[in-house]
Amino acid sequence: MYRPVRALLFAGLVALAAAGSTQGGDYTDQRWSIAGSVPADGQLSVMTYNIKGLPWPIALDRSAALNSIADRLAALRRSGKQPHIILLQEAFTPEAAQIAARAGYIHVAQGPDAAHRSDAATDGADQSHLAQARWDRGEAVGKQLGSGLQILSDYPIAKIDRMAFPDFACAGFDCLANKGVLIAHLKVPGFDRPVSIVNTHLNARKAAGVPIGRSHRAFARQVDLMTQFVAQHVPADQPMILGGDMNIGQDGHRADAFFSRFARAGMTFIDPDLGGARRALAKSALPSEAVRRDLAYTSGRAKDWLFARDAGHRPLKVLAAHVPFGSEPTGKPLSDHFGYVVDYAPISNIDLARSGRTGAAS
Repeated sequence: MYRPVRALLFAGLVALAAAGSTQGGDYTDQRWSIAGSVPADGQLSVMTYNIKGLPWPIALDRSAALNSIADRLAALRRSGKQPHIILLQEAFTPEAAQIAARAGYIHVAQGPDAAHRSDAATDGADQSHLAQARWDRGEAVGKQLGSGLQILSDYPIAKIDRMAFPDFACAGFDCLANKGVLIAHLKVPGFDRPVSIVNTHLNARKAAGVPIGRSHRAFARQVDLMTQFVAQHVPADQPMILGGDMNIGQDGHRADAFFSRFARAGMTFIDPDLGGARRALAKSALPSEAVRRDLAYTSGRAKDWLFARDAGHRPLKVLAAHVPFGSEPTGKPLSDHFGYVVDYAPISNIDLARSGRTGAAS
């Protein structure tokens, strides 16, 4: 999450940084419908984007980039090409908090704020992890920021579930933020039950500023807690989309910890070969070679993922993908991550029958 040098500065100026951060409330839900928001033929477009909405002094001069992100999303909406659902990570600052309103998303779920606490029980290994906390690496000094998680939606939010990772499931500078899991259950036209959207941001590896083994242990505990939380709050027969900044990268231990744990929990659609970006690349569902390059880059980094299933536990069909926030022809990217969109066709035979519609399954 944080580069070590900047996080050290942050550790010395936590009060100032926290004063400029946003706190997660419940959610903004001003109306029950948006003109033109009904997905055509059941299609849903979903974007994940780590916007680097970090406060000073961790990141400098982010206002212009965050304003540009909001303006571009607003332009996409004016042309009718906005993502129906957006998963944001690192939305910490006031400028980041304004993106939803400026881009026309009136249904917004906020992740855990800085005060949110977990009631997860500790075991011996957890207690040992806590006992070895280093305050000079941001551990054991308290949460200075919320989770930075938001879900923006064109569809009404029926319910929200949140979980903050406990202190024994974080490592290094990541402990300064109250990372966790955010679930928004959406009322999507064509479905007789909510569609559950899961957004998360997992512990950084090297950038956490602690030994890799310590950051890996925190990562693995976060995945373990997340799978339990998702299984508890998302019914097995409910459509689900899970995404965010997983911070897996090229670390085989992290990949195994992440994918094997979800497989054991019965969520087999969360598989590296079933990630939305990889599937779009495999089927060449891309509008241009430039989009292919950007999507291949972000897919290769293996940090930002999207996975989706229908009510019958089958992976949703990927129709297309594009990258509204990738390489910029006239300057540097607007974040240190790319923001990409996957268009899904989520309505299966089961959903079609329940909604009274007809058509082929995805």
